Amino acid sequence: MKKKLLAFLLAAVCAVGAIPAATVAEVPVRVEAATKKAPSINKVYSAVKKAYGSDYLPSVRLKKDEIKTRFGISSSWYSSAIAEMPMISAHVDTLVIVKAKNADSKTKIKKALVDYRKSLIKDTSQYPMNQLKIQASKVYVKGSYVCFFMLGTLDAKEQEQEESKVIAAYKKLNDKAVRAVKKLYK
Repeated sequence: MKKKLLAFLLAAVCAVGAIPAATVAEVPVRVEAATKKAPSINKVYSAVKKAYGSDYLPSVRLKKDEIKTRFGISSSWYSSAIAEMPMISAHVDTLVIVKAKNADSKTKIKKALVDYRKSLIKDTSQYPMNQLKIQASKVYVKGSYVCFFMLGTLDAKEQEQEESKVIAAYKKLNDKAVRAVKKLYK
């Protein structure tokens, strides 16, 4: 009951705009309390992948040691994890779904993914076409799951807009994954 009240109060504060925009913009992390039994990681993965259809580009699933190397997430922190990236290095689309073992592990996983996101943004060797997509990437927490979303494609016309509009469009694409996960908890 206390968790639901806390989640409600947090949502109310966010809705009123009490959190400074600069803070939210620096690290876009959404934390939501679970309202029912958590779905399996395969259901979460399938729902996200289905939300993108043919625009889902990640095709290579990473192993535990690769997840540790790339994202800094120890296998001792989670009960299950799925991480996929595209086979072609010119694309940056990435999906990471991690089911934390406990609250302490969830905090560690979230920090590792936020740090990963920040390192991508600072990496000046990125393809120029990917820089705005990287800035729109999102770390999302729901129940015991911690996710990293950098998914979706824009058509050529959308990519020719000013930078802030392109970033906003990529953020909307990442929200598809957020909605897919939320739907599993209803």
